[in-house]
Amino acid sequence: MRYLGPHACEEALARGELHTVWLAPAAFGRMAKLIAEARGAGVVIHREPMEGLDRRAQGQRHQGVLGEGGPFAYTEFEEIVARLKAKGDAALVLALDGVTDPHNLGAILRSAAAAAVDGVILPERRSAAVNETVVRASAGTAGRVPVCRVVNLGRTLDELKEAGGWIYGLAAGEGSRDYLQEPFDRATVLVMGAEGEGLHLKIRERCDGLLYIPMPGGIESLNVSAAAAVTLFRVLARRQS
Repeated sequence: MRYLGPHACEEALARGELHTVWLAPAAFGRMAKLIAEARGAGVVIHREPMEGLDRRAQGQRHQGVLGEGGPFAYTEFEEIVARLKAKGDAALVLALDGVTDPHNLGAILRSAAAAAVDGVILPERRSAAVNETVVRASAGTAGRVPVCRVVNLGRTLDELKEAGGWIYGLAAGEGSRDYLQEPFDRATVLVMGAEGEGLHLKIRERCDGLLYIPMPGGIESLNVSAAAAVTLFRVLARRQS
């Protein structure tokens, strides 16, 4: 896994995932803290001209800092179930159904990390995996939230329901209620579908309730990453009121 830019490298270093870092000469002064911590952790540090970093980054922005480490460490689903049971009514889990754009996934993981969710669940098929593009889009924060991949999202939702989760699907249409009216006063699992396609029918049928975000401005829908951020922080706001 490559880490592009100082934020991604700092986050990877904090998680113990950074093995090697390359820095442009001009970055050495402003990256003194990163360099000191990396040396303390045994990370290999290289000084490299900007042209060399450009080649390593294959045209992507790196701000004079590029790191390399192991593959992204996914969390086991059992750990997310344990978190949900331990936190009870305060639990908050996010499941994504068919989000294939890595930039959207990265933005969602950043919001999930900011909201301190207990886990993000991705299906192994019809979903982006956590890669360097996702990490960069998350501004390096992708590793702050537990992320697991599952073979069958529908069966996973059934297991979360058995563990005490209440499954909300974000979907407009008949039978859907305004999310502003929902108290979110129990263990909550939010399920978001891809923009355009929405939730697949079998996933929608497994939801305990469907919610929509009102759009007084007349816009038909939000980008899935924006919808995820709005909904996650609505849950937090309702629970704190």
